[in-house]
Amino acid sequence: MDKDISRQERIERDTANEIFTNSPPMLALCLTVIGLIKIYATLQRVTTLMDNCLAIGVVAFFVSTISSYLAIRASTAIRRIKLGRIADYSFLTGLGCAAAVAIMVTFTFFG
Repeated sequence: MDKDISRQERIERDTANEIFTNSPPMLALCLTVIGLIKIYATLQRVTTLMDNCLAIGVVAFFVSTISSYLAIRASTAIRRIKLGRIADYSFLTGLGCAAAVAIMVTFTFFG
């Protein structure tokens, strides 16, 4: 049992480190794309679902950044594992939103 927690803790710590490294650039990318979409929407006088989806992605990447940082700094294994999972799921949510927007952009602007 102790080895399982140790192994799980190590996996969550490594995952939290990777998420903490990659979430802030993804958050900045989403904010940049929101700005570009807003410029396009203003010029074309349209509203889009893409900026709303990216806003959800920004929040998800922010949550993943904070929870991965807290997981790295956690003092107990159980807390580290829980925070690591929150970071993992929120990072995947942000990636899903970014992928959905990429598909929408492809079909909207180039379709």
